[in-house]
Amino acid sequence: MCSISDLPIELIELIIDFTLFPIGESLKNALNLALVSRTWTIYSRSHLELSLDESRVRFQKLRAFTELCRHPLSTLKLVGALFLSNVGNTRVSLLRSPLHHTAVNTFLSKRFHTRGGPILESVFTQLKKLTLDRVGWWTLNNIARDSLCNGFRSVTELHLRHVSFSDIQELQVLICSFPLLERLHLILQQPYASYSVVKNPTSLQLPKRLYAIDITTLDQATFQGLSVITPCPSLRQFCWRSNVFYELEDECRNVGEFLEATGSSLVELSLIFNVDMLSNDIRIRQPTNKVAIVQQFMRFHDCVDLTKNPSLQRVTLDIRPDPYLVLFLQYAIRNEQALSVQSLYIPFLENVIFSLNPRILSNEGLTQNDLDIALQQPALANLRRLEFGVQGFFPRQSVTEKIAQVLSGLMERPMLLLPNQDDCAAGINFL
Repeated sequence: MCSISDLPIELIELIIDFTLFPIGESLKNALNLALVSRTWTIYSRSHLELSLDESRVRFQKLRAFTELCRHPLSTLKLVGALFLSNVGNTRVSLLRSPLHHTAVNTFLSKRFHTRGGPILESVFTQLKKLTLDRVGWWTLNNIARDSLCNGFRSVTELHLRHVSFSDIQELQVLICSFPLLERLHLILQQPYASYSVVKNPTSLQLPKRLYAIDITTLDQATFQGLSVITPCPSLRQFCWRSNVFYELEDECRNVGEFLEATGSSLVELSLIFNVDMLSNDIRIRQPTNKVAIVQQFMRFHDCVDLTKNPSLQRVTLDIRPDPYLVLFLQYAIRNEQALSVQSLYIPFLENVIFSLNPRILSNEGLTQNDLDIALQQPALANLRRLEFGVQGFFPRQSVTEKIAQVLSGLMERPMLLLPNQDDCAAGINFL
């Protein structure tokens, strides 16, 4: 009888990947799977993310971590994701911005001994995902910068969360230092009130495998960041999250130029806008009528021309509050020329339909019929697949039929209406 340790490596990888797919139980299951055998330990540890934050430095835990790294039986080298943050469970230096803290600098510059190399790059040799959180680039010394740019060559996914650069060229150097990079997540934060456009970016070559970029715009720093990664000829997926809706004109101009430079390589586009999120500028307030919203969506239409991306196949739209999705469809993508988009995913379509009920007072005078008409506009003439997230506003067994009744005009086309979930048995093909 074959024992579990005799299973082929490919089958072990499939079992571990399938078991750890539910995000909520991944940590617990990964630790349990690592106890099966030494072979399983290797492939289980690659799913773990190690978090190192300021509390580990402040509470004198760095020495214990160093000793663990030195231990010959340590499995830290098998960890697949590393999270470095300047904040943690500590009240020390609360008066200072986390961007000025130095915990990440300590981690990256700490050496095994006087002549040894930095600990992190020496230990985490199989790292795939690296996250930097609340880091001011000016707080990193030369050792830390050199370790970050040259010590993690195996990284394929880079997350920069609330990272700030005094010179945006340093961002380009950092991104280009990961030759195997495939996914990039940017939430940049500007250190000063002024904003300067990069006129002469350096001629560094972006990673050839970089196919997915996800940006969240909090202020103008992310716009500046886009300028140093334009163009990105290998880009296939782009996600744009905006929480500063009232500065959308500048956002649209920068993102529009970025998408136009991407050209035919772009296949998937996600747009996530929160219209009600107030800007950091205290002078800006929520608009009192629908006119201001329409004006912003019209600016999007003027700056972002998706006809420049002829290979675009799938678009995700998450516009909040829910009724404003109709306005976005009416004014932001009202092209007379049909886009190449064949699949549209609206995660909260149930919420949108419910919010357009005549008995709801906050629907801005919009109706469910307006949504149906907006989805039939010429720009979406090539649409053949409409996906939605199941939210529970309708009975699960009949959710597809209910939505089809509301979108009766759209369903007269050849259209596939499908819940976005693993089990798509509830989908109805209207072909």
